[in-house]
Amino acid sequence: MRRSLLALAAVLVLLTTSSAGAQICVTELRASLTDLSTDRAATGIDAALVLERAVELVEPALPKLAVVHDLPIAASSPYADDVRYLAERKLLPASWRPDRIDTATWQSMLDRFQSWYKLGPLKVHDPGRVSGLLVDAADVLERVSKAVRPAALLASDPKDPTRIVFWAIIWNWTVYPRLIVLRPRDDVSLAAGPEAVLPRMGDCAVHISSYVLAPAQDAAQLFLATNKSRMYVVGSVPGGDGSWPVIVPAGKELDTFTFRATMVTDLRRYAAVFNGPDVGLRTVLTVLPKLRTNMSPTRFLAYMKTP
Repeated sequence: MRRSLLALAAVLVLLTTSSAGAQICVTELRASLTDLSTDRAATGIDAALVLERAVELVEPALPKLAVVHDLPIAASSPYADDVRYLAERKLLPASWRPDRIDTATWQSMLDRFQSWYKLGPLKVHDPGRVSGLLVDAADVLERVSKAVRPAALLASDPKDPTRIVFWAIIWNWTVYPRLIVLRPRDDVSLAAGPEAVLPRMGDCAVHISSYVLAPAQDAAQLFLATNKSRMYVVGSVPGGDGSWPVIVPAGKELDTFTFRATMVTDLRRYAAVFNGPDVGLRTVLTVLPKLRTNMSPTRFLAYMKTP
């Protein structure tokens, strides 16, 4: 009896130790699978679904990085769009196959993802089981979570400073620098201060602590650089029909920020880029009196610049 208790205690210690490490987003990653059982042989489809979800968690509304014509899967497959998503973001090695996943292919998929954040390879487990895929993806997401540097842009209503007119994530230190604009929510208010809002903008992999708060027009001008920049919508959630990028007509930028423009009316979030001059130190010092931020001028400038 004593030996049984000791054995049970040892097993519990091992389970606790193994789960005390990188286990962020496991629930979200597992939910991406069509078969939720984890103690089964993994396939290339499982690996694709898990990695696609990992990318979406940390890189919402990520535009495609390559044009892909041929896929290693039938166009009629229910997973064709998932495989295309990875291929268009250069995350699908030539060795990938739908019905199986080997260690070298899975390692390459995760290495490519981590390279976006200048992270070196992380040795993967044997991907023979779905549980191994989930552990590896969670490990990678924890590393990526520590590497990304998002900042929140909060635009308030000049007539009601507690109301958010639009909010966005400044996402410049990434594989595709952009502004991720989120649809405003009626249940989110600035009444308790900007710090109380920040957790509502991230997810299990993205934690935001830096912010800029300004009246809506001033917040928009940070990116429009006094009307010298043009705004483009380059990606969205839900995904579009391939029509992105689309230029925002001059004068319609604020309508686009606030989801009143026709092109973004049905979206939950979208990615925008601007082709004008970067915000310089002089501009930062000029607009700082209109802003509320927890960043120093030099740190704010670093967030606003595209690496």
